[in-house]
Amino acid sequence: MDMIGSLLKSSSADDIAADFVAFVADKQSEDVLKTFVLDEALPHTHIAVDGIEKAIAWLSKTERSPKLLLIDLQGSDMPLSDLARLADVCEPSVQVIALGERNDVGLYRSLLSIGVHDYLVKPLTVGLLKRTIDMRSGKVNPVAQVRAGKIVAFAGARGGVGTTTVAVHLARDLAASHRRVAYVDLNLHGGAATSMFGLQGNNGLLDVLQNVRRLDPAYVERTMLAAQDSRLFVLSAELDWGEPRPFEEGSLGRVLDLLVASFHYVMLDIGELADPLAEEALDHAARAYIVADRSVHAARETVRLTRYIDNRSGNPITAVLLNNPNAVVAGKVESPDFVAAIGRPVLQELPFESRALAIAENVGIALPKGRGDAFHQAIARVANDLTGNQVHAERRSLWQRLGFAK
Repeated sequence: MDMIGSLLKSSSADDIAADFVAFVADKQSEDVLKTFVLDEALPHTHIAVDGIEKAIAWLSKTERSPKLLLIDLQGSDMPLSDLARLADVCEPSVQVIALGERNDVGLYRSLLSIGVHDYLVKPLTVGLLKRTIDMRSGKVNPVAQVRAGKIVAFAGARGGVGTTTVAVHLARDLAASHRRVAYVDLNLHGGAATSMFGLQGNNGLLDVLQNVRRLDPAYVERTMLAAQDSRLFVLSAELDWGEPRPFEEGSLGRVLDLLVASFHYVMLDIGELADPLAEEALDHAARAYIVADRSVHAARETVRLTRYIDNRSGNPITAVLLNNPNAVVAGKVESPDFVAAIGRPVLQELPFESRALAIAENVGIALPKGRGDAFHQAIARVANDLTGNQVHAERRSLWQRLGFAK
């Protein structure tokens, strides 16, 4: 067995229940757990590389059972029987998480039926543990989650790449396909989104952030600006330059919790990546789009930004959009070279639109039909990727090729 760090103290010798106890079968899982408990700064923690038999023996000698218990089932021939014996030496309040190598639905359901709170399949990661355990409440997150919308973040690899342009037109496309969309412009000093939507900006975002302790869904929606019928709403701010922020750090999370209960998509337009709001946005996002142009600087920043987002606690799915905000001229990085430089595929390249796009944004309307079709089609493909329509279309196409559908 192995105790870790001066920060982490065993509670086996006193009357304090451990916050977190884990018995795992391999060194890799142990290392991940050590990182997790140090990140969470848990004061009473015990981690050991041992099997379930040693776990039962250890727990039978403790005066108080832990609050959270992770047990590795690797090497157990009868996991349900072993867990039943484990339950005999634990207090009923213990929340048990099982870890194993088998991605087996039958085993998963059997474990839930005997009171195990969740079952994780190796390899173990810090992100997986953080999604499973809410250390603020000291509880395992429920397996059955309330249906909620998806939070999507947009960040530019550099200034002037058209991040807001892409995000605004994607929001319009989603709303036109009968999704309720909330667009949150996180540029507190007046982002471009409100004018692109044809709206007069207000301080709705500041209002909800500074009144976060008394928010409800109706209050939030009253502060939002309607941009497209009853399906697209905007939260923005126009904080005066030099004015202090009238809200506490961490306020954005509460606002997002309310928005995802009412909207299919909550789109976060990240203005300044060094802003604490940007970090909070990325920690809550399920998906993050990095918008870049065909420049060497954008390629370098895309690599750095991808690494930064991938290390966020929310572990969002990251995709790169290659935009052409200006006319193609000699000297720009070729698309294949850009892909090679960032070491990952580009989800979609958006073409340069010389006139229709600028007019639509200045007037505050969607792209008229028949104008900017190539750009609009590229946006539609991004929307299909986000909503999953592209997958359904590919499945239909396969059935058509096989002659089962017309």
